[in-house]
Order: sequence, then structure tokens, then C-alpha cells
Amino acid sequence: MVKKDLKGISPVIATILMVMITVGLVAFSYSWFIGMGERAQQQARSQLSGMEKSQQNIDIPTAYECEDDTICFELRASSMNTIEIPMNDTYISAYVDGAPKELYAWNGGLSDGKNCTSYSGNLKPGESCYGNVTVDTCDAGDIYTLKITHTWGASKMESVRCD
Repeated sequence: MVKKDLKGISPVIATILMVMITVGLVAFSYSWFIGMGERAQQQARSQLSGMEKSQQNIDIPTAYECEDDTICFELRASSMNTIEIPMNDTYISAYVDGAPKELYAWNGGLSDGKNCTSYSGNLKPGESCYGNVTVDTCDAGDIYTLKITHTWGASKMESVRCD
């Protein structure tokens, strides 16, 4: 009978290998869970920021026919807003009776008035900017609905009567 000399891994080496595998799995799991938690926090911050932006409001305290076939308006960031609203023609759009209109620069007749189309700053709560739009005809008695929207979702409508 042939006798084979079978040797296996010693118990010490086997224990060291099991500890190393366990430590590797724990490290992998830790890094995976940390990454997942950071992504979840980033998504939550992004959603909260979007919700806060969507809660900001605008008002149109003044809108009137200022020249022939031109409607001038004041756009004001609501005093109840919690953050500043970025302004210029990439953020706001104007509509008259549902039709999109090009916004034109106007400072509201004030030497330091901000115009809504080229103002590169933010409107703080309660601050105003000014603009105007043209209509095809603005005959005496005509009533138009001016609507101003902001890309964050704020929107305001105001009726304008031609004189």
C-alpha cells in the first residue's frame, strides 16, 4: 500500500486568510454604503433647492400702455421670497393674450431702474425691474392680458386696457 503524505493549510494561515477576506469585504461594503449615502444626500439637496426655487413668486404691480402699441410693466420679486431671483431675458418670458412676445429694455423711467431684459443680477425680495412689449394694435378700449413667467415656475398675469 502506498502512503500519501497529504498536507493542508495550517490552521494559522487559514485563520489569517479568513480575517483578510472579511476585512476586504467590510471595506468594500463600507465604501459602497458611504458612496450611496452621499449620492442620496446630493439628490435630496438638489430636490430641496428645486422646491425652494419653485416657491419664489413675482408680481406685476404696474402694467399700462405707455406708448402707441407698447405695454410697459414693473416686475417685482415678492417680498415673501426667501432667495434672490436671477433676472434677464434667459430667465423671464412675456406673453400677450397667450402669444409669446419679445421683451425690450426699459428702466421704468428711473435713472437707477433695472431693466428686466439685460439685468445680469438677482432681484432681492421686494426689488423691481422693468420691461415692455409691443402689441399689434392697442386701440382705445382694447384689453390685453400680459403674462410674465420665470423659468423657476413663477408666473403672473395682469390685464392692460389701451387708452
